[in-house]
Amino acid sequence: MKKVLRNILMGLLIVSFSACDSEFSNPNQPNEENAYNSVAGFYAVCIGLRTHYSVTSLRYVIYVPGITTREIGTTSTYQTPMDLSYGSTSLTNINTGVGSLWSSLLKDKGQAENLIANIDNITMEDGTKNGILAFAKYFKALSLVNLYQNFEEAPLMNSDDGDAEFSDFDAGMTEVVKLLIEAKSAVASGLSSDFTSSVLGNIDLASCIDALLSRAYLYQGDYTNCITVAQGIDLSEMSAFSYDNENYNPVYDFAVNGSPYLFPKDDFGLKGDYIPEEGDGRYGFYLAAPDTVELEELGGATLKQIQGFFSTYSSQIPVYLPGEILLDMAEAYARSSQLTNAVEYLNDVLTKTDDIYGLNAAMDDQTTYLSSLSQSELLEEIYKNRCIELFFTGQRLADSRRFHPNLSISPSSDLTSERNRNYYPYPQEERDNNPNCPEDPEI
Repeated sequence: MKKVLRNILMGLLIVSFSACDSEFSNPNQPNEENAYNSVAGFYAVCIGLRTHYSVTSLRYVIYVPGITTREIGTTSTYQTPMDLSYGSTSLTNINTGVGSLWSSLLKDKGQAENLIANIDNITMEDGTKNGILAFAKYFKALSLVNLYQNFEEAPLMNSDDGDAEFSDFDAGMTEVVKLLIEAKSAVASGLSSDFTSSVLGNIDLASCIDALLSRAYLYQGDYTNCITVAQGIDLSEMSAFSYDNENYNPVYDFAVNGSPYLFPKDDFGLKGDYIPEEGDGRYGFYLAAPDTVELEELGGATLKQIQGFFSTYSSQIPVYLPGEILLDMAEAYARSSQLTNAVEYLNDVLTKTDDIYGLNAAMDDQTTYLSSLSQSELLEEIYKNRCIELFFTGQRLADSRRFHPNLSISPSSDLTSERNRNYYPYPQEERDNNPNCPEDPEI
């Protein structure tokens, strides 16, 4: 079984890497159409999907909006990062970073859809079928969440003909919640030990589903369900993407390996009251010397070296962070005007010393200070801590829109604003080939 699985997986990865070289010219076309004739084939597609997302898609999920929200600066005159740094109306449909973000996520979503569509091709153990369905629905939901964090609309289903219909954010989050509830049900029905050992690796699927569901409910404004789901997550449970000398940690690959030109900005790219307090342990967890300097024409900010989850080629990247779950609950309570509970969970983030990954602010108790804040002021503290705790997770652009929906997007000459776009334009290839592609957002 292991030999068959390895051979099928290698074939799929070869096709995937060729697709990378061609910028995923047709992300809707399944690459694994002959892989659904055995359980080993299904496993290979699952592993290929997990590998592609964690190595390729996650690279763009982190670095593209990271530049837009000032997390990342560049020392290079390459057009892609420079245009992302200027943002505003300077960013066009031909930006290759935006194009790769879009096409890599569509590729992941398409593979997940193919797993679901072909699940009845062969007879398999119920626990194996449950596992494959839960895995595929989770990754489809994850791809959709990442698309909606960056684009105003997205297709809920890929189309082999390249004419997928687009849906807005509300419809997208409704689909995400539906997929995740179905995935939860499949997990609850039982997973085979063969599926768990062959496919999941260092991933606790049930917890990952709940973590993403908590985020989706928060995005929907369904604060009651957000809190309920989040409270059921065991924060001592680890789930992480693993890397090796063939599949590098994607942030290490662009920010550390070789001669990098993309670096994290000092103070997490934050300004004014959002800068972390002295002694915040998360600063030293994520950022290190020596310093370098961003291009002067892009603002000349001080840039640091990235560490934490990204310091070596084989560093594991958590699928979700315990701090995100605590911050989800803090925000949900704050927006529900239950400020005492919001203070409790935010204080838990600030005083945390036992994070399973070692990501600890480790500050003194902040209850007195936080309790003195108004609802709007407390929400600002939650936003600040989401920016710090969830650094390099790809969530800041969506968070900035949610917390500051009326932020004025300045011309491209302003290089210090919180974000320089609300949403990205749709890639030119999508516009050229899909008649259903919407108009680009103005900013």
